[in-house]
Amino acid sequence: MSDQFAAMFRRRPNDGWFRAGRYDVTTTDILCVLSIASMFVWGISRSLWQNLPFIPFAVRDFEVWRVVTWPIAAEPAIWPLLGIVFFFLFGQQIEALFGREKFFVWIAAVTLVPAISMTFLGTLGADLDVFAEFGLSNLFLGGIWVYAATYPGVKWFEVVPLWALAAVFTVLSLLQFSGTGNTGRIFFLLISVGTALVAGRSLGLATGWPIPHLPLDGTGRRKPKKSKRAKPSRSSGPRVVEGPWKSGPAPMPPPAGPSAADQAELDALLDKIGANGMDSLSAAEKQRLNDLSKRLRNN
Repeated sequence: MSDQFAAMFRRRPNDGWFRAGRYDVTTTDILCVLSIASMFVWGISRSLWQNLPFIPFAVRDFEVWRVVTWPIAAEPAIWPLLGIVFFFLFGQQIEALFGREKFFVWIAAVTLVPAISMTFLGTLGADLDVFAEFGLSNLFLGGIWVYAATYPGVKWFEVVPLWALAAVFTVLSLLQFSGTGNTGRIFFLLISVGTALVAGRSLGLATGWPIPHLPLDGTGRRKPKKSKRAKPSRSSGPRVVEGPWKSGPAPMPPPAGPSAADQAELDALLDKIGANGMDSLSAAEKQRLNDLSKRLRNN
């Protein structure tokens, strides 16, 4: 396996939402744990598990939680389990590229937009109003497309471009759904992939292709707030006017936020990882990557 492809499946020290012992629990971890838990729910109570998958007509009957819970609905079978494993291995890489908050927004978009769209499209015909069971494999496929659009030069076994691999997975799924007459699942998958790319580009990734996107700040940095002038305090006594004769050191300026040079340096390090893998970075470059990532996220 090539270094570029293997680098995508190496564990990264992502910032978690909370800690469990020494382990930072990330969005990827939470989704995988919930998905595995749903397998046990299947075995304990099939009727309870059936409240999790996305069913358009059920959502229109006010079971609105289904537009959120469908990615974690997994049957206790080998293929859903493999989908969880691959999402766990690959999802952490996408989460590291996005950052904790942006990755959560991306997951929310890829989860909600297809489900809400098919809820309304299902009213147009019975063939669109079908049971859609995808699980985390749908988010995994969207992540492959985003990674391929971010690093178009990455190849599998140094031969097959990653975008071609994503296209094969997508086409095979579409052929399967077409052969069984699942038109609704075809639309669901296409909307999912489109949403994954547009949301990824809007949040700062997938820049290798001309993908339409929302006009969001590509760097993810907040605009600095204008400092308010302090109002002079009212006092009955005389006010001392400060001037050049004042003794003592001058006040230190506020620390500057991350500069464009920091963002460019971070992009260069990420490009190097995408081209040659994580092992291509020196120890100093890895430390610099960690420092820049934290600085840009916390600003």
